[in-house]
Amino acid sequence: MKLNYIAKSYDQDKKLKDILKKRLYISTELLKKLKYSNCIFANNKEEFVNYIIKENDLVTVDLEKYLNIKDTPKFEDKFILKDAPLDILYEDEYLLIVNKPENMPTHPSADNYDNTLSNIVAAYLKKQGINNIHIVTRLDKNTTGICIFAKNEYIQELFVRRKDKLNLKKEYIAIVNGIITEEHGIIEKNIARMDNTIILRHTVNDNTGDYAKTEYNVLSRNEEKNYTVVNVLLHTGRTHQIRVHMIDLGHILLGDTLYAEHYGIHDIDKLISRQALHAHSISFNHPITDEFIQIHADIPNDMKNLI
Repeated sequence: MKLNYIAKSYDQDKKLKDILKKRLYISTELLKKLKYSNCIFANNKEEFVNYIIKENDLVTVDLEKYLNIKDTPKFEDKFILKDAPLDILYEDEYLLIVNKPENMPTHPSADNYDNTLSNIVAAYLKKQGINNIHIVTRLDKNTTGICIFAKNEYIQELFVRRKDKLNLKKEYIAIVNGIITEEHGIIEKNIARMDNTIILRHTVNDNTGDYAKTEYNVLSRNEEKNYTVVNVLLHTGRTHQIRVHMIDLGHILLGDTLYAEHYGIHDIDKLISRQALHAHSISFNHPITDEFIQIHADIPNDMKNLI
């Protein structure tokens, strides 16, 4: 994969490194790696990053060369490869989008090093000659649904550095205890980590928290069993955002013992054994082709039975 850019009149007299950052959206960290890998060219000639650009210069970054360098970190440096089935929802030369099952972390940790979605994706990509893994969207262990993996570091960075242009939208199906009476609502409240707790929990905190915005629409209500099914659109991506904003609304996700225990709520898991949350839809403009991509993941049986 090669990135090419033809300098415009307004690029005249700028340094090559500025063009790489501002026009090709290459991060400072990746730029360092490319520089020392001799992968940066102007007019098909290897150049230093301080080269002064002229109008109509052809700027090229040879990502393929960089990715094939022998000392580039490999899966085996970080992951144990695990051969297991993947529910693939979309794939091209840049992206792999999969449907994550329940009871599976997205990436390894100290207490689960070899049985995660990343281990399985690593084994799958290794067969394509791809030697590193880049997570774009991740889910909690017991949240199911859509996860995006980039097939190289640059694609992953585009989701961060071109976030507004990619227009990434993530929608979830959630089932919460109690009856939400409004058909539609928007929650805009800052979220921060809870104080004085060893377990990772978050809460609404307008003083120290990060801005968070959640929009929801009620899909159905079960008056007899006292729960509500909602479609949730995330406008931001904070840790436990849906869980925390629903709690602030007065409702806890069914099966969410992590938060129910803290608030003294019992039997939250009598209808489902994990938090009732599923990333069912995602849409974005493709970071390379600009094609509009929309992906859906079937609702898993444990939630489907309740709905």
